[in-house]
Amino acid sequence: MAAASVLASLMLAAQPAPQTPSPAYILIATNGRRPLPFRTAGGTDLISLDLLASVFDLRVQDDPQAGGLVVLARGQRVILTPGQALVSVGGRIVSLSGPVQRDGQGVFVPVDFLSRALAPAMNQRIDVRRASHLIVLGDVRVPQLAPRFEHQGPNGRLTLDVTPPAAHRSTRDGNRLLIRFEAEALDLLPTTGSAPEFVTGLHADGPALTVDLGPAASSARADDSDPAHVIVDFATNAPAPPPAPAPGRGPAAPSEVPPIADIATGSGVRIVAIDPGHGGDDVGARGAKGAVEKDLTLQVARRLKAAIESRIGLRVLLTREGDEAVPIDRRTALANNNKADLLISLHANASLQPASRGAQVLSLSLDDYKDRVRGLPVSLPVPLVGGGTRVIDAMPWDLAQIPHAPQSAALAGIIVRHLGERNVALYARSNDQGPLRVLVGANMPAVLVEMGFLTNAEDERALTGGDVAGAIVEALVASVGEARAGLAAAGGGGR
Repeated sequence: MAAASVLASLMLAAQPAPQTPSPAYILIATNGRRPLPFRTAGGTDLISLDLLASVFDLRVQDDPQAGGLVVLARGQRVILTPGQALVSVGGRIVSLSGPVQRDGQGVFVPVDFLSRALAPAMNQRIDVRRASHLIVLGDVRVPQLAPRFEHQGPNGRLTLDVTPPAAHRSTRDGNRLLIRFEAEALDLLPTTGSAPEFVTGLHADGPALTVDLGPAASSARADDSDPAHVIVDFATNAPAPPPAPAPGRGPAAPSEVPPIADIATGSGVRIVAIDPGHGGDDVGARGAKGAVEKDLTLQVARRLKAAIESRIGLRVLLTREGDEAVPIDRRTALANNNKADLLISLHANASLQPASRGAQVLSLSLDDYKDRVRGLPVSLPVPLVGGGTRVIDAMPWDLAQIPHAPQSAALAGIIVRHLGERNVALYARSNDQGPLRVLVGANMPAVLVEMGFLTNAEDERALTGGDVAGAIVEALVASVGEARAGLAAAGGGGR
């Protein structure tokens, strides 16, 4: 909504204009883009304040008493003085990368005036990316791509680090590889490494990246499974030469395929299941500014998956990969069938009291299951192949979480502690228990993380436009890392 209103004037102003050699930042929003010319002085990129006023519907007034200017942005006052690098935003002093400048052509402000002063005054996310001369407005998805190339003998590998992670799909079209991302635009950084025999160029156009293939790229295979990375392996036509025989010996025997390394952790934690709550027609909670729980949980789940896999080396599976409805029982069945060692279900809260805010971590309470728990587990004889039987302790599938409840409470306590260490706002009952249907069938330690209240304006803004979602991901990564040492000795949960 906010981005659209700002871009209303932008689209009107974005009529065909005379070509100009002046360098420009590209302003990208949900419904358009336009260049913002700038000039550089003293190592600082400067943009005309008059231009920003027309694009963002600002009012600029002289302040004779202070000898400066007052910028009115949605009722907020931004006070700036030519020659100074400090501005006042609603009474709070903010520093810029360089001084405000006035000359015969008008007033010019450093480009970070948008993110440091204008964004908080308008209560609007404005992301200034100086390296690529991009300005991203609102919740537009513009992932940054950092490409690097590595030679691997006669072959090669192109890796694209995607920040923040974004789903992608690759197709080959002749001597080009097309990679389309779930985004509005791409922020392509310079490539590290060079291999013109495999890749002659990279070009971003909207949400698509074109990889121009070189003459040696007879095979180009892309892995699209990880939203945080794109990996393209190249192979040449020529086979690798056979190894030379050792002196005095016959031809070298064919090398055996090396065995897959067993990288099990000390506690046996190898697989983490992440459950992005809701999906499809089940949208979950909604925020006043348009945030939707099902979208937020999927975004954070993708970031968390990429972080755990790249930094801890564990396998991570998502209970849903896109905007699809997944029954609760199928979510836990997916975790159980893949022998996950931990389950983290992500949600966003809602309350009739708008003041309620903060993250909360929940584990299963046994209070509502006392009657069913009596007499469990049940000893059952199981026939063995070749004759005979053995006795096993059986637990009903929908009560699989019961034996893991103490470890789940311990995991909840760990997560709450890491959230607090990263200054994530916590709900009054930050570590609680309840009769949670999504957890009761999980045959592993399992918790439900309410990341915040979308019905609270501060939480909604922080989860969608601030860095709180990133802090939550960091806290969960640290918690999973700590859980590898064993939950029994990690401390309990409690209320």
